[in-house]
Amino acid sequence: MVIIFYRVNRMNENDLKILDIFKEAISIEIYGMEYYSIFGELVEDENAKSLFKGLARDEGEHREHLEKEYKKLSGKPVDIRILDKESRDKARQIFPESMEPLGIEETKDILKLGIRTEERSIELYSNSAKRKDAGTSRELFLKLAGFEEQHKIFLEEALYYYEQGGSWYGYSPPTLEG
Repeated sequence: MVIIFYRVNRMNENDLKILDIFKEAISIEIYGMEYYSIFGELVEDENAKSLFKGLARDEGEHREHLEKEYKKLSGKPVDIRILDKESRDKARQIFPESMEPLGIEETKDILKLGIRTEERSIELYSNSAKRKDAGTSRELFLKLAGFEEQHKIFLEEALYYYEQGGSWYGYSPPTLEG
């Protein structure tokens, strides 16, 4: 008599949907990390450089949290190679061809795109947390939505100050007193 054992895949359709959300979220975080890192090198303003480098670091940390949760749910690490390469390639097309430093107007455009990207991240994480099948991932999604909301606020504040004549976070050029 031959006994055959079959490994039963415990992942149901809802679990697979959640894992797909994690893959999308990891892709977004990778893109954000790359986006902010590149522009951190390209902008002229030192405060803008610092902001972008800090955001890049944060996105990298978010990616790590998402990858840990993905592994906890699936039992294996996410295969970065299977993430949507085409979407990431399209996203990279927004980067400038030149690696020359960017001035105020280009920096404003970068900030606006960053704000839109953060809004999409907030929406993804908020909607994912509302899913009935989010389970233990709900808390992580809510935490990430909060982090991305803070990123959006930083970028909006930076944009506001840039639109006030290029000054950054309350810095105003020195004035000569009479």
